[in-house]
Amino acid sequence: MKSIFTGSFSQVEETISENFMKDTINAVKNFKIHKLIIVILFFSVSSYAVYGVSFFLATNIDDLAVPFDKNNEFIFVFSSIWYIHIQVFIFFIAGLAAFIYKERNHAKGYFLFNIFLSLGWLLFLLFTFKLTQLMVNSYILRMLYSVLFLSGFVFVFFQSYQNAKKMVYGTKKKRSALVEWLSKNRKNVLSILFGFGALYYLTKVISPEVDNLETRIIGSLIEFAPLAVCLIFFTFIYLNSKLIRSYYLYKYSEEFRKKFGIAKKDWYGEKYKG
Repeated sequence: MKSIFTGSFSQVEETISENFMKDTINAVKNFKIHKLIIVILFFSVSSYAVYGVSFFLATNIDDLAVPFDKNNEFIFVFSSIWYIHIQVFIFFIAGLAAFIYKERNHAKGYFLFNIFLSLGWLLFLLFTFKLTQLMVNSYILRMLYSVLFLSGFVFVFFQSYQNAKKMVYGTKKKRSALVEWLSKNRKNVLSILFGFGALYYLTKVISPEVDNLETRIIGSLIEFAPLAVCLIFFTFIYLNSKLIRSYYLYKYSEEFRKKFGIAKKDWYGEKYKG
């Protein structure tokens, strides 16, 4: 069986587009200290906030205004605070790797950043799934969600492996036109999404009735929350593809540098020692 990590430069050359190369180099090159702080704060606050909600639900499950199942088998899953400590530490290592290599080796920094970010995101989604399962009263429904999540887990990584094989040894070399377009225009897309989000919350402030309606809708749909996590887990198909590309950009860094005609100083960084 061919390994997805042993492709030759000629086999993977077309997998790295000029746009992906520029994103990689610039992402690490511009990873200043303030970005490191933002990454650490964002993922730390998010991780501990999710744990705090989970802890509150688990310890007050009998006293909540909305009754939950006190025999929920997910109460003790990932209940140790050390799970979150490890998760936050992995996110910290991701940001630190990008920061350390921003002037030493951009491709290596980006590859390490993707490894630890993907691992941290995996742990975060696993815990978020546990949290959403606490909100499901039906044992049968919880088991159904668990089967869906495990099936999705297997499918995502099996499909990621198949995509990687096609990318390295097959004919599926380039990223789709949609992915390339989103990569080039991600700032504009994020700005539009932020604008819609701001408009949404503005309507909540202006019209209290909207908020009451939203509360009723969320209350009726809360038991479907684990399904959302199952769907979000499919982001790993994209993340794993990105990870494989960043691996080969790092593995054949010098070959790609020469292909794209980038000076060593701009490709690696000021402190690169070779």
